[in-house]
Amino acid sequence: MPNPSENVRVVVRVRPMTVRERDIGSEELVRCVSSSSIQVLDPGQLRGRSNTAMAYQFEQCFGDDCTQDRLFEECGVVSLLDHVLDGYSATLFAYGPTGSGKTFSISGIPDSIVRNGSGEATDGLVIRSVERLFEKIRGLQRDGLQFKVRASCVEIHNENVVDLIRPSSTRATPLPVRFDTARGSFFVADLSYGKCPSEEELLRLYMRALRNRSVAAHELNRDSSRSHMLFTVYVDSMIQDGDSGRIHTRHGKASFVDLAGSERLKDSKSEGATLRETGQINKSLFTLGKVISSLCDRAKTKAPYRDSKLTQLLMDSIGGRSLTLMLACVSPASAQIHETVRTLDYANRAKNIKNKPVVLLDPQQNIVQELRREIENLRAENRALKEALQSSAVLSSSDGLLPFLPAASTGSLPLRTGSGGP
Repeated sequence: MPNPSENVRVVVRVRPMTVRERDIGSEELVRCVSSSSIQVLDPGQLRGRSNTAMAYQFEQCFGDDCTQDRLFEECGVVSLLDHVLDGYSATLFAYGPTGSGKTFSISGIPDSIVRNGSGEATDGLVIRSVERLFEKIRGLQRDGLQFKVRASCVEIHNENVVDLIRPSSTRATPLPVRFDTARGSFFVADLSYGKCPSEEELLRLYMRALRNRSVAAHELNRDSSRSHMLFTVYVDSMIQDGDSGRIHTRHGKASFVDLAGSERLKDSKSEGATLRETGQINKSLFTLGKVISSLCDRAKTKAPYRDSKLTQLLMDSIGGRSLTLMLACVSPASAQIHETVRTLDYANRAKNIKNKPVVLLDPQQNIVQELRREIENLRAENRALKEALQSSAVLSSSDGLLPFLPAASTGSLPLRTGSGGP
């Protein structure tokens, strides 16, 4: 069971140098010096100067030799899946500049997935998580638990929320984002959900979403994501109470967020529609950075969640009720060093954010659980009061004095003093 207060966990992945980066003479400035430490060299160090490098500490650091399988097993997403099955909300989101390996880490190679399906060594965290999730579900079903799985997927493109699993004819209308006062978080209204009784059905839905996502080519990335994509798997677990016979349902969910990468226009050379997309992407990521900074600010300034659709939908994940794992993806190349350092700085702040994860129950079950907690607290207070009275009685008896007890406890009426009526 998670602690009542859990910090956002942060892991970093450094991708290999690309052919283009080597061709333009970029130097390799970022390296993992241990399983939890990453170092950013000053370019002068490579030329024999003795400048001090910057060092960062994270939960896990993965170098350019990290495989997709190793990332999945060691980054912490497997433990998140266990908590989802227990009824918690969990979020994994990939953060970093364009071309840093976010989509590869989360999805794998989208074109290959759409053509050939899963089962490749390049399969990303989503596919591996889906397969592991159903493997765990089959094991728990043998113990009497029952599960229902469904999924949804949206993209935030030019500040419009688009349902990626709807038919193309109905995707033109953006979906509204509203605030749920009862839960204290934002949600997407009129969102469609796909029932997924098997991993095959769930992966088929995910592949459909990948086909519909907005992508475009520019100077830094020929398959650049032009939107933020949020793929959510809802897991309802049902168990029968042995005493009352009632069915208790817990509503776990796992959200996989592939953020579009920040871009510098002079490097990406975006034009036309791509230029407008770049502006909207950078604006929403800037707002996300402001939210991260405000949550880490000791002055406790109000986090500006409402300033973008992205931060509205991540409200529960950053400073809310979710268990959250941030995957920061960076390039080791000197040509990208400014974006890399900025990403690592934000990641370093994010690990100080505290969430308060709770089991997600039906509203009626929440009320029952609150009442049970209140009864337990009253019982504990009652026991403490009884122990205090007994201790007082023992001390008074040892001094030869009668303990003071309320009149009702001795069975007699209280004494009256003075005159003035019957």
